[in-house]
Amino acid sequence: MTGVNPTVRREIRDDVAYLTLDAPPVNILTAAVMADLSGALEQCLADRSLKAIALGAAGRAFSAGADVGEHRPEQAPQMIAGLSRLFRLLGGSELPLVMTVDGAALGAGFELAMMADVLIASDRATFGQPEIRLGFFAPVGVAFLARRIGLARAIEVTSTGRTYSAAEMQAMGLVSRLVPPEQLDETREAVLTDLRRASAAVMRMNVRLTRAFAGRPFEEARLDAERVFLDELMALEDVREGIASFYEKRRPMWRNR
Repeated sequence: MTGVNPTVRREIRDDVAYLTLDAPPVNILTAAVMADLSGALEQCLADRSLKAIALGAAGRAFSAGADVGEHRPEQAPQMIAGLSRLFRLLGGSELPLVMTVDGAALGAGFELAMMADVLIASDRATFGQPEIRLGFFAPVGVAFLARRIGLARAIEVTSTGRTYSAAEMQAMGLVSRLVPPEQLDETREAVLTDLRRASAAVMRMNVRLTRAFAGRPFEEARLDAERVFLDELMALEDVREGIASFYEKRRPMWRNR
């Protein structure tokens, strides 16, 4: 199944939604583009059969950032509203987000990339938060980047405005896999092959809990996880199917319920 918003291509293939930013030449995240991406994400998140979302971009950049012109005080409310809707969906996703970055991921493009659960970058990809040099700060960057790379590094990245290589971002822990450009698709598909092995219902539960428990005290989170395990997970048909497939030495036939 395929679908197209004006600047986002959407394809469903083998229980995975493939989203491709396509706003040439460098995928600037205008309010309109963010609305298109949000719409595509809403469609994906409503599909209970999906097991993952794969996000990439066409052209020579992943995204060179938000439209600087839309940062003017009279336009900023609309821009921030679009940003807020997009990142609320990304942050609340119950599906793992696998992103491939080739070329520049700057400003809001970098903020988009930092939401990936698995970030696969080519060795020519670059990342940066240059807003500070234009008299702005990056809302998602200051709210979220420290969780990914630590406080001191997040302050450095958001305060210097410099551009970092993919290798530097891998050393900081943001980039999961660093590959030559021609291996991006192959590496993404290897990750998605593993994700496809799961029940869609259990996958959503797993991701939802992992996000919800991040940063919480261990004992509190563990007890809540045990409660959900007994009260919600054990009620799923897919639990019995998983056990049966193990003993019968066959692949499980998930019903996603």
